[in-house]
Amino acid sequence: MNSRLLNYAPLRVNWKILLIFAWLLLSTGLLAAQATFSAGPPLLHQVRKIYVAQSSDDFVLLVKARLEKWDAVRTTSKPEEADAILTCQTQSTIVPAKAVVRRTIAEVTLVDARSQKPIWRTTKSAIFDANGLADDIIEQLKKDWRKSASEY
Repeated sequence: MNSRLLNYAPLRVNWKILLIFAWLLLSTGLLAAQATFSAGPPLLHQVRKIYVAQSSDDFVLLVKARLEKWDAVRTTSKPEEADAILTCQTQSTIVPAKAVVRRTIAEVTLVDARSQKPIWRTTKSAIFDANGLADDIIEQLKKDWRKSASEY
């Protein structure tokens, strides 16, 4: 046969095989998209159950007590039941001044219970007032939680 005729010869297409192939490509792509979408941590407003990790510092108890009063989320005693895990680290320093001043810095982090990826984090400090510091942290969490819901 002439090579020019091969270039112009009509191709016979088996439509059933083509449709099956297209379906496979489409379904594989959709599955991959679903896996990619669900692999990330939840958005902050999707967190409904929080496990508060134990700490050697009593400050975490102040944060937990305020968190338990919030109606939008619940605390759980088992990390496997939680959407997210809240950890709290504090550092206290004595600041030289005319009077002794104790400054507490708290870093609070909320991580996805499954992937351990951070969802939310804040660092705040206060002088002498651990109760006020715990209030500020939970108020910031509430504000950011509401903002996350309104952006979604």
